[in-house]
Amino acid sequence: MQLVEKETLLRFRRNVRTLLSAYVPEGDRVDDVLDRLSEKWNPLFDNADRRNLVEDVDALVRDFVRPIRSAFQKNPPDSARIQALAERVATSKNLARIAKKEPLKRYVELYILKCLSEI
Repeated sequence: MQLVEKETLLRFRRNVRTLLSAYVPEGDRVDDVLDRLSEKWNPLFDNADRRNLVEDVDALVRDFVRPIRSAFQKNPPDSARIQALAERVATSKNLARIAKKEPLKRYVELYILKCLSEI
């Protein structure tokens, strides 16, 4: 790997870590915050249905992020860009039936960052 590529990757990871720290309180884990957020936007009572809906949203976000991951590596994400992407996902027709958009949007923002942190 060339020096420029390493520096770009390090800058990307640093930006993602910084953004994650704004969403995840110190001493907390990303998955715990995601769980708490999913409880706010997920209206289903049955545990299996709740898990399935969360997995559907997660899959939608992963499918949305996959083609733009390389662009993020070249131009690291900032909070405005993450929020704009989350807004697009949260207001998509696939998630139109979820009424609590604000917690859903926050969940999507954090899940996008989680996906990006795994690069």
